[in-house]
Amino acid sequence: MLFFKVGRERSTLIFSAGVSGFFAFTGILCGLWTGSLAILFDGAYSSVSLVLSLLSVMALRWSGLPASNHFNFGRILAEPLVIAIKGFIILLVCLISLLSALNALMTGGREIVADMATGFAFFSVMGCVFTWRYLQYCNLIHQSALVDAEAKQWCMDSLLSAAVLLGLLIAWGMTWTAYAHWAVYVDPLLVVLVSVYIMAVPVRMMLQGMGEIMMMSPKPELRKRVYRSLSEIGIQPSQSKMAKVGSYLLLEVSIGVEHVQQMEGLQQRIDQQFGDFPLEVKTQILFYPKWPRGAVSLLR
Repeated sequence: MLFFKVGRERSTLIFSAGVSGFFAFTGILCGLWTGSLAILFDGAYSSVSLVLSLLSVMALRWSGLPASNHFNFGRILAEPLVIAIKGFIILLVCLISLLSALNALMTGGREIVADMATGFAFFSVMGCVFTWRYLQYCNLIHQSALVDAEAKQWCMDSLLSAAVLLGLLIAWGMTWTAYAHWAVYVDPLLVVLVSVYIMAVPVRMMLQGMGEIMMMSPKPELRKRVYRSLSEIGIQPSQSKMAKVGSYLLLEVSIGVEHVQQMEGLQQRIDQQFGDFPLEVKTQILFYPKWPRGAVSLLR
C-alpha cells in the first residue's frame, strides 16, 4: 500500500515539475521579448519551482529508503529539510525581485509591449490555477507534506500571475489616458507589491520545516485525534509523545507492566488503531516494570 502511495506522490510531483519547466521557459522568453519585469519575475519563479519540484521528488525517494549503516534511523527528515530549503529559496527570489523592481522604479520605470504581455499573463493565470487546484485535489488523497508544499508553491505562482495580469491591464488602459506617462511605473510597482505580499508563505514553509526537523509537537487537532485513538485501547495522553515529520507520525508510548503477558499484542492493537490514519505512523513502545500493589521493593 505504501509503495503505491509513494508512486502516486512521485507522479504528482513529476507533473508539477513538468508544468514548472514549461512556464519557466515561456515566461523568461516572453519577459525578455516584452520587457516586462513582472513576467520575467514570474518566469524566474517558475524556474526555481522546477528545481524545487525535482528536489521534492528526490526527497520523497530518500525518505522511503530503509535504514543503513550511515543512516541508522532512515532518512525521514529529508522531507521537512526540503520544505525548509524551498521556503528559503523562494524567499530569496522574492527579495532579489523586490530589489530589482525598486531599482527600476528609481530609474524611470520600464516600458513594455503590453498587448503581448497581457495575452501571456492570461494564459499563465489559467495554467497556474489549474495546476494549483489539481495538486490540492491530489493532496486530499496523498496527505503528503511535499505535495502540500508544492500546492502552496503553485498558489503563490497563481497569485503572482493574477497580479501580473491585473497590472498589465491597468498599464494598457493607462496608455489611452492622460496618465500614459505613468504607465512605465506599473510593472515594477506590481513586482514590489506581489513580492512583499507573498513573502509570508515561504517564511511559514521555513518555520514548518524547521519545526518538524526539531520534532516539535504537531498541531492540536492532530494531537487530539491521536489521543482519541489511543484512549480507545486504554492508553492515556500522559503515556505518549509524538512528532510529525513530513508524511510520518513518530509516536512513543510508555506502558507500565506487572506481567510479561501484558506486553503481548499491544503493537498489533496500536497498528490496527492507526491503520487508516492519513500519515504513516511509526510507533515505539517502551515497557517498564510496575510493582504490584502491596509489593515491597528490595532496592534501597
